[in-house]
Amino acid sequence: MDRDRTVELIRTGYPWAARLRRGAAAVPTRLLGRRAVVVGGPEGVRRFYDPRLRRRGAFPAPVKLVLFGPGTVHGLDDGEHHLRKALFLGVITPETVADLGERAGREWASRIERWADRDRVVLFDEAVEVLTASVLPWAGVPVDAQELPRLAQQLATVLDGFARPGPAYARAVRARLQVGRWAKGLVRGTRAGRIQPPPGTALHAAAAARDPKGKLLPERVAATTLLNVVRPTVAVAWFVAFAGKALDEHPEWRERIAGGDEAALDAFAQEVRRLYPFVPVLAARARAAQDVLGVPLPRGGLVVLDVHGTDHDPAHWPDPDRFDPTRFLRGAVEPDALVPQGGGDVATGHRCPGEGVTLTMIAVAARALAALPARFPSQDLDYDLSRIPTRPRGGVVLRHPGTMRRWSI
Repeated sequence: MDRDRTVELIRTGYPWAARLRRGAAAVPTRLLGRRAVVVGGPEGVRRFYDPRLRRRGAFPAPVKLVLFGPGTVHGLDDGEHHLRKALFLGVITPETVADLGERAGREWASRIERWADRDRVVLFDEAVEVLTASVLPWAGVPVDAQELPRLAQQLATVLDGFARPGPAYARAVRARLQVGRWAKGLVRGTRAGRIQPPPGTALHAAAAARDPKGKLLPERVAATTLLNVVRPTVAVAWFVAFAGKALDEHPEWRERIAGGDEAALDAFAQEVRRLYPFVPVLAARARAAQDVLGVPLPRGGLVVLDVHGTDHDPAHWPDPDRFDPTRFLRGAVEPDALVPQGGGDVATGHRCPGEGVTLTMIAVAARALAALPARFPSQDLDYDLSRIPTRPRGGVVLRHPGTMRRWSI
C-alpha cells in the first residue's frame, strides 16, 4: 500500500498531483489517512464530477472551516446542494456581474487618481481594497468607508493563510472568526429589519435563505453564504497581481488592451486564470466502493482532482508554462481541460458560479492598468509554487514616474 502523502502535498504545493500522476488519468495513493485516487485531465475531470462521488466530508476540517465556513455549499450534496446553489445562481447573473464590473471600474479609476500623491504602491494590496470596496455595496452590505481597509485586510488574511501551517494559519483563523461575527451581525440586522439590503443582493438572499424543510438557515450558515459571495471576489486580488506581472512581461498584450481590443482583453483574462494558480486540488468522497478510472476505491475513499496539472497539461496546452492568450483566440477550448474554478455543469453540479465574476474583475483591472504609462521598476516577480495560495513576491510594486502626474507599472 502506498504511503500517506499528506505532508508531501503540504510541502510541494501546486505541482504535487501532476508529479504523482506523471500524465496518467488516475493513480492510487493515500491522503489524510485514507485510500485515495488522484485524477486529472479531461477524463479525470469528468470522473470527478460523477454522481457516485459526494462532497460532504471530503475537505479536511481545518481548511473547510477557515476558507469556506460552517454549512458551506461546497460540502453539500444532492437536493440540499441544488437548493443552496440556486441562491448563488440567482445572485450572480450576467446582469449583476456587469453591474459589479462597472462598480469595480469606478473604484479603480478613483484609486489610481489617489496614487498621484504617493511614490510607491503595492498592486496586490490595492486590489484587495478595490475589490472589497466594489463587492460589499454590490452585495447589499452597508459599510462605512472607514471600515473598508480593516474588512479588506481580514478577508485577505483568511485567504492568505487557510492552507499555510503555522502563524499564517493562526492569523487566518482569527480573521475568519472576526469576519464571521461581522457577517452574522449583518444577517441578524437584516432579519430584524434594521438593515434593508435591496432584493436580489447577496445579503438579502442569504438572510432570507431556507433549508429543505422551509426553515430559515441558522444565522452562522446564512453568514457563511454571504461570505462565500464576498470572499471569492476578494480572492481575485491574487489574479490581479499576476495580471500586473503579465502586463509588464508582455507589453504587446498591454498595447492591445490599451488600444481597446476586447477580444484580446478576454483572452488575456482567461490566460491569467489558466496559467497562474490559486486552487491546487479539489476533493470528493466515494459514496460506495467503486472503480475510478481503473483504480479500485472503497466507500469513503478520496478522489482528488489535479486542478493545477489539468490547467498545465501539455496534451491540451502546448508549452503550458508559457503565457500565451492566443490560446483563447483560436476557437473553442475543451471545457474539461480548463478548470481553475472547477469543472462540470455550473447549474446542476459543483462548478463555481463565480467564474464570470473572476473573469470580469481580472479584465476590469487589466484595462485600468494597461492604460497607465508603461514603466515597471526592477523587482522580483517570481512566485513560489509550494506556497498556497501563491502570488508574485512583493505583491507587484508600482512606482511614481517622477515628473509625470500619472502612474506607471
